[in-house]
Amino acid sequence: MDRGLLGLLTAWLVADGLSVVQPDEATPDRGIDLVILDVPFPRQGGVDCIAPIAKQHPDAPILAMSSTFFSGVECHGALARRLGVACVLPNPVARDVLIAAVRRVLRGLSR
Repeated sequence: MDRGLLGLLTAWLVADGLSVVQPDEATPDRGIDLVILDVPFPRQGGVDCIAPIAKQHPDAPILAMSSTFFSGVECHGALARRLGVACVLPNPVARDVLIAAVRRVLRGLSR
């Protein structure tokens, strides 16, 4: 994920009261609740980045973002299931859409 986008998403999530761990700080023992992952070119093998992250953080759902996902993609729909992630979002994404998706995924953890 490019630094500009990472900074923007971090600012939005922190402003909403969430803690954010940067990729270089993430470790399996850190208690990660959710991974937000940029998936470049999913149709050309970009989804290969999902499996290692899922293995590194097996208890954390993954929210996958991509500039190639259509704007009407359903967060928890067929594409998310096909990729093996909790949610998919197009990039760019509106702040309220991102926050709602993150909250929904995190609520699913508390069931």
